[in-house]
Formats: sequence, structure tokens, C-alpha cells
Amino acid sequence: MEEKIFIISEDFRLEAAVESVDPVRAGVVAHPHPLYGGSMDNNVVQAGTRALIRSGWTSLRFNFRGVGRSSGSSGAGHREGDDLIASVSYLKDRGWDRVVVIGYSFGAWVTAMAWPRLRTLGVEPLVLIAPPAAFMDFQGLDPETEIGLMVCGQLDEIAPPDLAEGLGRSLNRPVEPVVLPGADHFFWGHESELVRIVAEHLSGI
Repeated sequence: MEEKIFIISEDFRLEAAVESVDPVRAGVVAHPHPLYGGSMDNNVVQAGTRALIRSGWTSLRFNFRGVGRSSGSSGAGHREGDDLIASVSYLKDRGWDRVVVIGYSFGAWVTAMAWPRLRTLGVEPLVLIAPPAAFMDFQGLDPETEIGLMVCGQLDEIAPPDLAEGLGRSLNRPVEPVVLPGADHFFWGHESELVRIVAEHLSGI
């Protein structure tokens, strides 16, 4: 059962929910853009949470600053990385030694841009769902970024498969995206398949 908690990020309190399944392995799920209604209750965030639990990992989803019951206001992507780091640190400080981050859409961009700091915390290679390469600038992506799994929808105009492929090829350790046939950016009706893909990946690492 999920436990509702608050995480401290700088002077902000971040609303979060954690479901403890494993004492060592845990995952953080980062939600889509707050200015377009994104929150930790999003369907894809919920799918990421289910994938973690199905594969035996503890799950933590949270609201970025200014979303839901999280204090502060949106940083338009400039400060949300601090919230992600605070969420990972929350798990690390409480004994979860292996941590993976699953980022969806805006959350994927925040996650990818935070890789240099996430790496210092010993985070596993990232899981990026629909990285919004047609909507946000990935030019600053560190080529050392490690992505274990990237998923996008065949009909996604915000995270088109060709741009996702280019993003994966730009890395020192290239990664090919898994493309879901018939799915767009929001994955409505494709959540179960998404859960399966992510859970299979997590079960193998």
C-alpha cells in the first residue's frame, strides 16, 4: 500500500507517495509538464509505478514544486532537477542502495538533464518515456548520459520516434527506442503494454 509523504527540496515540501516492496531497489517516477496539467497522478506515471511494483522494486512518485500539494511554484524546468535529486536522495538516505529514475515527457527531459548529478548518487541507467525532443531542447544533454530504456509512441508528435532515435545515437553508449505501434504521446489505451515493457526491463537489471 502506498504511503503519502512529503520530501524536502530546498525550502519546499514535495508531495509524494511511496510503496515499499524491496528494501534495496527503488524507482522514482517523474511526471509530465505542470503547465499542461502534469502531475504524479498522470496515467503514464501510474504505469511506471505499476511496472516498478510488478518487477519487485519499491516505487516513489512525487509532484514537482507548485504541483498538487507541493509548495512553491513551477520552475519551468530550471529548478525541477533539484526536486528530482531530493527525491532520489530521500531513498538513498533511507537505505535504498539501487535507484532507477523513470521520466515521462517533461519528466524525461528533467531526468536526462539531471544525469551528471544523478550519476554522483549512483543512479542506474535511466528509463525515458516519450522524451519530448520536438518540444524541449536536448542540446545540453551530456553524451555520457546512460539510458537503459527509451520508449516512445509510433504516432507521437511531441516525442517522434525519429528524434528519439537521434537522441539515442548522440550518446557515447547509444540506445534504440522501443516504439509502441498506434500509441501517441499520451499512451491512452496502451498503458498495459507500457507496463509490460518497463517491467521486463527492470526485471532484467
